[in-house]
Amino acid sequence: MPSPSLHEAWSSLDPAFRRALERAFEGLHAGGLPVGAALTDPVGQILADGRNHAYDPPGGPDVLQGTPLAHAEMNALASVPTGRTLDDCTLWSTQQPCLMCGAAAAFTGVGTVRYLAPDPWAESDAANPIAARIAGVRTVGPGEDRWVVAANLLFLLGIARTRGVGHPTVRANRELEPETAALVVRLVEQTSPIEASLTDFLERIWTDVEGAATSRVDRRRSGKPAEELAGRRGSGADTRT
Repeated sequence: MPSPSLHEAWSSLDPAFRRALERAFEGLHAGGLPVGAALTDPVGQILADGRNHAYDPPGGPDVLQGTPLAHAEMNALASVPTGRTLDDCTLWSTQQPCLMCGAAAAFTGVGTVRYLAPDPWAESDAANPIAARIAGVRTVGPGEDRWVVAANLLFLLGIARTRGVGHPTVRANRELEPETAALVVRLVEQTSPIEASLTDFLERIWTDVEGAATSRVDRRRSGKPAEELAGRRGSGADTRT
């Protein structure tokens, strides 16, 4: 079966995940860490959203901006009045929430957490492993491989563009997520301007995203190194290490 077009894949993605990815893309443009989140009510209406502002200068729209607390999920939760019960709400994020954000979700009584991709930063730090589950909160993730690649691509590209491809998180993900990391390096080397909209950006690289996702599935199923699988595939091999 042929891979879906970007339009098909984007249309089938839950609107809350679309909002979270769009907020992450804003972070890429702002030079911050591209992570986005959204909070929905029981019928899927978006109540709040946020992006990571930890590396933005203070003084912006988010109360936590420019502080180490300014993660995307924290900014989304900080937009909700204290009296709002959240046990029937869902917190959506482009990455698996870190320990701080997971604790905040549990403390505020969020009913469900859904995420698209593992957190590349936490996974690359063996001394600070992320909790597999958030106590007391139903947690669902990761998403489809194409969206794992897309979400982590934004995350790693934000780091690589501001801190270089030699940053420890990018280097670590050459082993953890080699297909995505290789695409990130290639995009940085191209030095092309980033499109104004997320969908335009994804449209330009969608074939590479799908190729990386397919290779990721093959690698995880076989347990073989990405280099060996890349040698057995034709088109798209340039997106893998």
